[in-house]
Amino acid sequence: MKSHFIKNIAIANFKCFQKLQLDGMESVNLFGGKNNVGKTAFLEAVELLVSSNETYDLAVNIYNLLTRRQLNQDSTDLILDLIKEDQSQIKISTENKICEMYLNKQTDGFGFDPEFNEEMENIIPTTSLSLAINGNEKSIPVERLLTTKMPLLKERNLKRDNVNLIGSAKTEEREIAVLYGSLVDLDREDFLNDSLRLFDDNIISIKQRATKNNVILKLKLKDRQTPVLLSSLGEGLNRYIAVLCAIWASKDGFLLIDEVENGIHYTNYKKLWHIIFQASAEANCQLFITSHSKECLEAFNEVQLEDNKNSGAYFEFYKNLKTDLITASKRDKEQLNYSLTHQGRLRGE
Repeated sequence: MKSHFIKNIAIANFKCFQKLQLDGMESVNLFGGKNNVGKTAFLEAVELLVSSNETYDLAVNIYNLLTRRQLNQDSTDLILDLIKEDQSQIKISTENKICEMYLNKQTDGFGFDPEFNEEMENIIPTTSLSLAINGNEKSIPVERLLTTKMPLLKERNLKRDNVNLIGSAKTEEREIAVLYGSLVDLDREDFLNDSLRLFDDNIISIKQRATKNNVILKLKLKDRQTPVLLSSLGEGLNRYIAVLCAIWASKDGFLLIDEVENGIHYTNYKKLWHIIFQASAEANCQLFITSHSKECLEAFNEVQLEDNKNSGAYFEFYKNLKTDLITASKRDKEQLNYSLTHQGRLRGE
């Protein structure tokens, strides 16, 4: 286990989680369970934690997270939906970092940090959100955080070279081009091309073509004289390339992938997991991955069992019937294999 990897995480009052404790995480971590048991919410909590090294970073990351999910709504304002209902404080913590946020009533402008408020004299009594990383606390008016017209946070570009997220939807080609650029900087094009040939032996290599306003990705194929557009070859290949490029773009850091199997045919799941384990080890990258597919889970465990060097962990999210709280249990590869091969009940089915 690399020193920067997260081994244990505790989450309190974040979205659907009142109290969650996960222990024994590995290099590659897979999270399963039924719908609406918090898999995506867990990724969001991890993303806020690993990408926020300073308190101001946390404010920007909250804003970016809300914008990403609520961008298509009609209102120009965002909704702060991160704090569990009837609660006022969130805490996300690992062995060496504590991320906190809580709502409090502010009677006047005193206490707000000037970094968030350039015109202090115009501040009226309001609710503030106090944010802290390892005890370093700052406050921001909730109204300012939740407006999409907020120039201060919009203009702030965080350096997140080693933290990336691949969402459940198809990754836009321009995003893949940016991730591929990181892979080129690391001189790992051969790794990607070799991996692509495992996915489809008709592929020779991937190429970039710069235009005036964009970068276009093309693939050189054995049966075609000229390279073809990546966009013309289907969602599965898009997903495969996005994941592999993102691992190297997250070198020495963290990658989060929501519903990894989306767009990929089940016959390619084992190939995908083989490359994920290999690339994660070589790039020194810790992965947090969700899936709702039993076939994807089976392929994950088969790859674990085939090679002891593949360091993975599976966590199953479920609602505890006695406490009505969402929790998660870890199954090692032997326990998981028994459940999968003896028709054991998996809540992800």
